Formats: sequence, C-alpha cells, structure tokens
Amino acid sequence: MTLRPTVVSPLTMQNRRTAGGGRQPIKRMVIDCKNDTQWNAIHAPEVNGVVLRRRPIRAIETFLDQAGDDFFNPQEFICAQSRMRNEFNKRLFQSSEEEELRRKFLVNDIANWVRILMGQAHSRDYLFKLCTELPTDFQSDPAGLKMIITYRGQNISFRQPKDTDEKSFAPYGVALFRGSAYEAPVEWHGRTEGDRAFYLTVEPASRRMRR
Repeated sequence: MTLRPTVVSPLTMQNRRTAGGGRQPIKRMVIDCKNDTQWNAIHAPEVNGVVLRRRPIRAIETFLDQAGDDFFNPQEFICAQSRMRNEFNKRLFQSSEEEELRRKFLVNDIANWVRILMGQAHSRDYLFKLCTELPTDFQSDPAGLKMIITYRGQNISFRQPKDTDEKSFAPYGVALFRGSAYEAPVEWHGRTEGDRAFYLTVEPASRRMRR
C-alpha cells in the first residue's frame, strides 16, 4: 500500500503526538519499499523508516572482487549535491581500464540512491561516510534523516525505540531512517562480516560544516 506523503519537519513532528487529536500515541513503523513512491512515506506521521531489499548485482560484485585492499579503507567527506558524482569518481577510482565500466556502474548505483535522500531532505550539502565504523548497539542517529546503503559484508538490524521486535536487512539493502531530530526515531546498529565489507551512509550536512 502506498502511503500519501505529508511534508513535516522535526518541530511539527514533536507537536503531533497523537493521531486525529486522540489520546493514543501514533504507532510508527518501518515499511518495506515496493515502489519508488513509497520513499516519500518517510514524511507520514506513522512511518519513521523505509527499507528496500534487493538482489546482488553481478557487475558490482565483480568490481569489488577485483578492488585492492585500500579500496575498503574508511573515508568520509562533505560535498554539495552538484559535486557528488565527481567526488565518487575520484574516490572510487581504480587504475585498471578493464574495471572502468564496472566502476561507473557502482558510482551510478550509489548516485541514484542518494538522489532519493536528496529529494526528501532538500539540503545543499551532504555528509558521506564510506566503510566507517557503525554503531554495534541499538541507538538512534542524531541526524534528521540517514540513508544506509550496503553492498558487501554489513548487516543492519533495526527496531522501534526500546522495542523487542527486531528486523534486519543484509546486502544489497537500502534504508532511509529518521534520526533523533524527530520523535520516535528508528534505532539501529550494524554487524560487519569480513575485512572487505563495502557500505556507506549519507545524511544532510550543515553548510557551515568544514569540507
């Protein structure tokens, strides 16, 4: 079922503690994405996360198999959305000409998912973290919105705040979670498997943050 998106801000979400003016708190949920329009549901009062599970992509898997160990070193950077593709082309560069097409395939795949976050956050700058350490215990992210994209060796578990009902997704997965800037954010953590895990997180960044 596609939910009708309602544009809200962290402030208005703090004020909408009940549905329809009643006394019962809004029951929030993380939904499985079945079509592209459901990413907009992140703005609906009852939805605080959207998760897409997809199949491995052979071209990307082959590229990661051929990549050197340095390719998986942690790195992070802030850039404007207009420079996103150039930054990834520079940072995910591989010297082998044979891998050029597969590298472009990976960059295009990342860029397509990041555009979804950009469409929801409407920020000028974004903070990208590639293969950096993720929380190992359940916690909500301080960012307003956080996108997690997994390709290899990183499983993500998530739940509603202090709930016992835990769910997870493995590579290849894409998640868009509300952070603690909203009421009732998603709690999540990661579990890394192997030393060649490849994944990234993206979140809106302040323009005043240093690049």
